[in-house]
Amino acid sequence: MVNRSINFFISGPFLFDKYATIILSNFIYESVGTNFMAANNSSAKKRYRSIDITRGIVVLVSVFVSALPGGGGYDYLRHAYWYGLTITDIVFPAFLTVYGIGLAIVYRKGVRWKDLLRRTFLLVLYGLLFNLIASWSFDLSTLRFTGVLQLFAITGLGVVILSYLAKGWKSMMALGLLIASIYLTVLVLSGGSCEGGVPQRDCNPSGVVDVLVFGEKHMYAQGEKGFDPEGILSMFSALSNVAFGFAVGLVLNGRKQILQRVFGISIGLISLAFIFNNFIELNKRLWTPSFAILASGLTLLLLAILFYLIDTRERKQGKLTGIPLWYLEAFGRNSFLIYFGKMLVFLLFGKIVINLFEREGSLASLLFEFLEGRVAYPHFFYSGLFIVFWSVVAVVMHANKKYVRV
Repeated sequence: MVNRSINFFISGPFLFDKYATIILSNFIYESVGTNFMAANNSSAKKRYRSIDITRGIVVLVSVFVSALPGGGGYDYLRHAYWYGLTITDIVFPAFLTVYGIGLAIVYRKGVRWKDLLRRTFLLVLYGLLFNLIASWSFDLSTLRFTGVLQLFAITGLGVVILSYLAKGWKSMMALGLLIASIYLTVLVLSGGSCEGGVPQRDCNPSGVVDVLVFGEKHMYAQGEKGFDPEGILSMFSALSNVAFGFAVGLVLNGRKQILQRVFGISIGLISLAFIFNNFIELNKRLWTPSFAILASGLTLLLLAILFYLIDTRERKQGKLTGIPLWYLEAFGRNSFLIYFGKMLVFLLFGKIVINLFEREGSLASLLFEFLEGRVAYPHFFYSGLFIVFWSVVAVVMHANKKYVRV
C-alpha cells in the first residue's frame, strides 16, 4: 500500500480534460507562433530552437520526478530535506530562468501593461483556487496565500519592472546579483542566533516575515513546517532566477556574440554559486542565493550547449530534423500547460478516493498497488505511464500547432 503522505505527489491523466481546461482556458490559443514569436509578424526574428528544447527538457524532467512515488526510493529524486541539492530541487528555478528568457524576447518592443497586469491577476487567482482544491476543505480561514502560480506571477511582474532600470544584459545581471546579495545578507544576519549559526527549519526569516504578513494559518502547511518555500523572501530570491534569464534573453535579442556570452554567464554564475555557498549552503526550501544562482547557471549552461549544437549548426546547414528534437520541442512549446497542468492533475489524482473491487483508496494508491508485484520497478513504471500521457498531449498539440501561453 503506498504511503498516504506521498499521495499528493502522485498523479494520473484521467482527470486532465475536466479540470486543467477550467484553469487554463484563458491561455489557450491556436497559431503557428508561440510565446516568443508571432507567426503573423513578418518582421519577427528567427526563433531559437535551443530555448524550446531547453524548456522541453526541464518540463519532461519535472513530469518524471513529480509522478515518481517517494522519489523511487532515491534521495536525489526527491526534494532535499533541508540543506543540500537534488535533481528535483533544480526543476522550478530552471523553469523560471527560461521563463525570464522568454519575457525578454516577448517584451523586446515594449510592455503591454494591461495584458501583463491581467495575466498577473489571473495567475494569482488560479493559484488561490489551486490552494483551495489542495486543502480539500475549501476553508477560507486556512487558505494558503502563496504558491507556485503566485510566485510565477509576481516574479514575472517584478522582472518587467526591473527592466525599466536595466537597459542592457549586464545591468540586468547586476540587479539579479544585487537581489541575491541582499537576501544572502538577510539570511546571514538572521541565522546568527540559530543552531549552528545558520537558518534552520524552526529558525529562519520565512517563519517570521510570512507569519507577520499572512498569518500562520495562511502559510505553507499552516506554519507547521516553519517556513514557506514560496513565501515573500523566497519570491525575491526566485526573482533573481528570472532576472538572470531575462539578461540572457537580452543577449539573444542583441544577436551579437551570443554563444560566448551565454557560456560566460553560465560559467560565471556557477562559480559565484560556490562562493555564496560558503556563507549559506544550497537550500531549496529557503531558496538560498547559492541555490538560485547555481540552478540558473546550470540551466543556462544547458542552453549554451544546445545553442551550439542546434542553432549554430542550423545557421550553416539548415534546419536539423529528427524525432528526438521534435519531441522535446513539443514539450517546450506547451511547457506552461504541462508544467502547471500536471500539478493540478497530480493533486486530484491523490485526493479522489474510490472503491474498486472491494478496495478503497485514492486513484493514485490503487494504481500503484496494482503495479506492485506485476512489474519490475513499479515506481518508475508508474512515472512512465504519465510521461506517456503527457507525451501524447504534447505531441498531438504540437502536430496541430495548438499551444498554451502566458
